[in-house]
Formats: sequence, C-alpha cells, structure tokens
Amino acid sequence: MSDLPTPDRAVRRRSSTRATLIAAAEALFDETGSTSVSVEAVVSRAGFTRGAFYSNFRTVDELFFAVYEQQAEAVFAVLERELGDALEGEHRTVDDVVQGVVRGLPPEDKWYAIRSVLLTRARHDADVNALLRAHTDRFHDTLQPLLIASLRRIGRVPTVDDALYTRAVVAAHVGAVSQSVLFDATDAVRIAAVEGCILGLTTPAAD
Repeated sequence: MSDLPTPDRAVRRRSSTRATLIAAAEALFDETGSTSVSVEAVVSRAGFTRGAFYSNFRTVDELFFAVYEQQAEAVFAVLERELGDALEGEHRTVDDVVQGVVRGLPPEDKWYAIRSVLLTRARHDADVNALLRAHTDRFHDTLQPLLIASLRRIGRVPTVDDALYTRAVVAAHVGAVSQSVLFDATDAVRIAAVEGCILGLTTPAAD
C-alpha cells in the first residue's frame, strides 16, 4: 500500500498549515503591533519550515492580508446577523439601527490596524491595492442593503447617495475605534458617531 497522501489528505494538510501560519502571524501582530516581521519569525512561531511558508504564501504581506481576510469573513457574518435583527419586529427605532450597526461593525482596533498597514502597502503595490479594493467593495456591498433597509424600517432615507452614505457610516465608525488608545469610553464614541450619521445624513422618508 502506498504511503503517499491521498489528494483529500494533502488538501486538508495544506489547509491546516495555512491556518497555522495565519494564526502565527496574528499572534505576532498582537505582540508587536506590526506586520514588519520576517518569514523566519512566522515559521518559527508556527513550527514549520520556510518551504511550508512559500507553499502557501508568496510574501509576508500576502500572509497578513489573509489574516485581514479571515477577520473580514467573521465581520460579514456578524454584520448580517445584527442588522438583520434590526429589520425584525413591528416597532423599530433609531436606537435599534444604531445598536445593530455598532454591534455589527468590529470594535477591535487590531482589525483596523492591520487594514491601515495594508492601505499603506496599497499605495505602492498594485496587487495589494486590487485585493484591498475588492474586499472593501465587498464589505460596503454587504453593509449597504442592510443599512438602507434598516433606515427605511424606521422611516428615514439618506440625504446623499446610498453608497456614499454607507461609506460615511463606516468612516465615522473607523474614526471612533481609532480613539480606543486615547479614550477609554470607545463604545460611547462609536455610538455617538454612528447615531450622528443616522440622524445627520438622513431625512424622514416621503409618505
């Protein structure tokens, strides 16, 4: 009997190796606050060889994009659930929508910190730029219909283009999260920022 791995086993092993490398990169970011780490540091943390790294990623930047991508998938799931809940029930309020957005968008500054690093890379790397644009567009495409439907549920509509409004809400929230290292009551700032967009950039819907 052959000792060679079957195709299914090989795929599972490669998937497991990739996941371990992503976890190692995330742990290193937690410790250093930087994506400027070496391949050697990642594989040492993961317990692999350089060959295992290069079988899964071309560069450390690509690895950290995978970290960001993994977190983004979790955000999409939470966002759909939380804003979906804001659409249910007979009597919805502005506060219901605000809480849905705040609970749906990630509060962790790590997610934004990694994204900030990728944004810097994107200014000089066309591949990173294309990947980040695609994920950003997907993020807004996921949020926009849920957000606009939630507003209509409480009888309000944006005063600007729906896509622009969605980006404004996200920008306000990102700015609020960035205060976490300077101000302890980050949740209060997040709520105020989102509520400001919902009340300041919307108007009652016409009957």
